[in-house]
Amino acid sequence: MTYASLLVAVDDGAESDSRLELACDLANAFNAHLTGLCTGSIAPPLYDPLGGGAMVGELLALYRDMAEAEVKRASERFADIIRARDVDADWRGQIGFPGEVCSREARAVDLVILGGRNSRAPYHAPDVADVLMGSGRPVLVTPPTRVRNPVGEPALVAWKDCREARLALSAALPLLQRARGVTVYAIRSPDEIEAADGELSDIVRFLGRHGIAAEPMVVAPTEASAGRQVLDEALARRAGLIVAGGYGHTRLREWALGGVTRDLIKDSLICLCLSH
Repeated sequence: MTYASLLVAVDDGAESDSRLELACDLANAFNAHLTGLCTGSIAPPLYDPLGGGAMVGELLALYRDMAEAEVKRASERFADIIRARDVDADWRGQIGFPGEVCSREARAVDLVILGGRNSRAPYHAPDVADVLMGSGRPVLVTPPTRVRNPVGEPALVAWKDCREARLALSAALPLLQRARGVTVYAIRSPDEIEAADGELSDIVRFLGRHGIAAEPMVVAPTEASAGRQVLDEALARRAGLIVAGGYGHTRLREWALGGVTRDLIKDSLICLCLSH
């Protein structure tokens, strides 16, 4: 299996450059086509409703000019990096709401590459949750500072027997085939250990049929959150990739009460392959 087409979100700044360079590396590793996308957003203007409509029109025109200038700068940076790395690529720059545009443009790609913890999201950069829930495509989330590469390093599959985790596992197969060892990691209470052993045996066999050697690991919960446990194990194994289902609960519950997906996106220094 492989990825034939990738989409990467591009914006201004060093974090975007790092994400784009990683996307180029992946495009070359998989011989894939890379699409760069920047969406300039027109923020709703603050105005005095008694001041009349003329000022609102001027503000909107100013914001649109600023958004178009941002897209142009991103396009130029994309062209510079692509040229230096000799990648088969094309560019798409639009004005709109970033999450919606990115989800729509993902219709013809295998994998979307986004920045996690992006302070510009959701109004000036795609929000991971918006794209994960709306695009129907797996998302590779890159942290602001990566500690390791998602290709060629150990990988950790955060396993839970649910739809989202199964989709993430299938979506990550091309990455896992290039990993330097895969651990299928599950957190279960003591009375669930036996059932979990059977689940993980099935997953290890499934991966083996795709040429991926994996080891199962079932652990008991600790006082830390499940997301923190996954991250600590991945860091201990010097993993370059974590594979997990995205938003098994409603997003409202994740926002209000916390959840594995939210913790991973918020705290991980390791690339995440998520699917919903």
